[in-house]
Amino acid sequence: MAKRMFSRNDIDSLAQRLEDRSWSRMFNDMPELQRDMRSASKLLRFMIEKGMPITPIEIDNGGN
Repeated sequence: MAKRMFSRNDIDSLAQRLEDRSWSRMFNDMPELQRDMRSASKLLRFMIEKGMPITPIEIDNGGN
């Protein structure tokens, strides 16, 4: 089973990409998706600010 490691920096980068993409004109007709992407970004950043995860985490890639 393939697994992927995520450090705190990886998670922060993911949060930034989600935030940036949520402002794309491509999503202007999908306000719920924009809101969800921004909320996910804020949640990830909140977790990082609170010190989570302490160590890199390993996620099952689900075959992808």
